[in-house]
Amino acid sequence: MNIEQQIVERTKLLNRLVLDRATAEEVGRVEALWLDSKANQVVGLTCKSGFLGRQKHFFTWGEIQTIGADSLMVSLDENRVEPDSPQPSDTLVGQEVWTDAGNKVGQLVDYLFATQTGIVVGYLFKSSGWRGIVGDTYLLSPEDIVSMGSKRVIVSDSAVQTPQEYTEGMSKKLNKVGELFQEDYDKTLVDLRGLIKGAQNLSEQARGKVQEVAGQAQEGAQSFAEQARDRAGQVGETAREGMEHLSAEAKERAKQAQEKFSEMTDRGVREASPQENRPSEEAQTTENSPSPDAETPPGAQNS
Repeated sequence: MNIEQQIVERTKLLNRLVLDRATAEEVGRVEALWLDSKANQVVGLTCKSGFLGRQKHFFTWGEIQTIGADSLMVSLDENRVEPDSPQPSDTLVGQEVWTDAGNKVGQLVDYLFATQTGIVVGYLFKSSGWRGIVGDTYLLSPEDIVSMGSKRVIVSDSAVQTPQEYTEGMSKKLNKVGELFQEDYDKTLVDLRGLIKGAQNLSEQARGKVQEVAGQAQEGAQSFAEQARDRAGQVGETAREGMEHLSAEAKERAKQAQEKFSEMTDRGVREASPQENRPSEEAQTTENSPSPDAETPPGAQNS
């Protein structure tokens, strides 16, 4: 096998052309991959050809010579014994994804594997709206798979609490790690899966940091509210004391004004009393004095 180490999605190989390396003739197209779900490894493929794809050829992974961007090459010879048809293994794709906490989170739609070894490095699932996550594709490490059945896949609940979104950029990163360790497949597998888990851990750390910041903000808001209440209480107490002081001062000034008014009233009464008596005395004096126009009795002038 002369396959360049790369990480590919299962769906990218489906319907890819299969050529006989010795004759350059078309053998058919990839119809399905054989996945050993317990070992998390692709072990072969089914090739279809003929009218409506009715003719089938089966190839173990070891019989594949080259996996290119446009075709797979295999070696066919007269002495080749075709392997038995494997049990359907692609049924894993399309199964429901449930957590071990009993929550349905989506559907398994694909997986990623290393072309040189067939080892699966990650599973892809689409969310069905769990926790508000809709439509996007997320990555699971094989270690996150708890069990697989005929209709469902159960995964660790902690793995989907902060799911790692799968993008084309993630695919390039996985391929980069594969290129660095082409000669050590075990180390490649560990590093590829480590990259997936590392991304999940970063997501968990980010969520933890957000929760921490939110907690600090809440504590700060509560502290600020308490300080505001204390300050409001102090301001209210100061205002109350000020009002009491102003009220007492107003009462004192009102009392002083009342006393001043009473004093002025008494003084006015005293000053007004002699003037009221004066006209009657003058009247008495006028009555006792003779009038200048009165006639002088006769004889009074000669005396």
